[in-house]
Amino acid sequence: MEFHRGEATFLRSCLQSFSEHFETTVVDVLRRELRGIQPASVTELREQLQLLMRQLESRGATVQVHEAMAGLLRRVLMTQRRRVAESLEIPLAKAVDPQVVGALHREVRRFEDLLGADWCTTARPQPIPKLTDFLSIRFAAEAMAGAPPLEARAYDEKFHVLEAPRLFFPDLAHFRHECELRTADLVVVYVDIDDFKAVNAKLTETVVDLKVLTPFLEIIEAWSFARAHAYRFGGDEYVLLVPNAGRSLAETLLGDLRRRITSAVFSGTDIRLSVSMGACVVDPDCPLTDREILGRANLAKARAKAEKKGSIVLVEPPEYRPDSAEVV
Repeated sequence: MEFHRGEATFLRSCLQSFSEHFETTVVDVLRRELRGIQPASVTELREQLQLLMRQLESRGATVQVHEAMAGLLRRVLMTQRRRVAESLEIPLAKAVDPQVVGALHREVRRFEDLLGADWCTTARPQPIPKLTDFLSIRFAAEAMAGAPPLEARAYDEKFHVLEAPRLFFPDLAHFRHECELRTADLVVVYVDIDDFKAVNAKLTETVVDLKVLTPFLEIIEAWSFARAHAYRFGGDEYVLLVPNAGRSLAETLLGDLRRRITSAVFSGTDIRLSVSMGACVVDPDCPLTDREILGRANLAKARAKAEKKGSIVLVEPPEYRPDSAEVV
């Protein structure tokens, strides 16, 4: 693999940050928990990181890196892309100047340009030793400082059936961490009631709230009981968080929810509802931030609604592209 000097400098910076994080979160913790013993796979990775750093330190106009390092480089880029993107979310929320916003976005685009290169897309991300490779989940979790907690429950202020939207991002951070500990996937789903404005116009909002929305929310609550978290984001939009679920289970569960909704009878009305859903499968290697995950689910929902109301569009790794996902 060949990189120009600017790319090599950027990759060295990424590698340095990745190495420092690995030392703090894995090497130091294992040293403390295992009385100084360092597992062979940890030693091997540290040596690989040092070798890769030396290869990237060439002072020539171009830098040659052995192709055997492609998987490790992809892992480093994926990991650092997520960390940098997360660090930019607060500055982006504050910034109003277009040039500042553009400069912040360019920091992430540098990662995406490299992640989209041929050498990177064809490389399999190298597995990295985790605490749970050497410690039981309970002790690994206890040893990890700053893990996102599961916050006290709060409910939607209007209907008091589904969970409050302010809990979604803290919950996603918590369950993403827990699923990564267990090498498990999770699914985020955006749900939108089809033709809801027409329902409001036909019955008036007061009647809809009493006879349609309340029982509709209870359907979602019953479906999510003991298997998911459900949040009311607005009058006709809802978000679901399903821990420990991949594509196959998500299709089954969301198909069941769709059937429950389409078969529901709303007393005193002739209303029948359908929903369009967009789902994003989040695996432990996902380079997207939490807000980007919700955004991909929202885009997938918009595509489902535009192409076939009542359908489900499920976005998967590694591309996470709603435009190429199957409409189910």
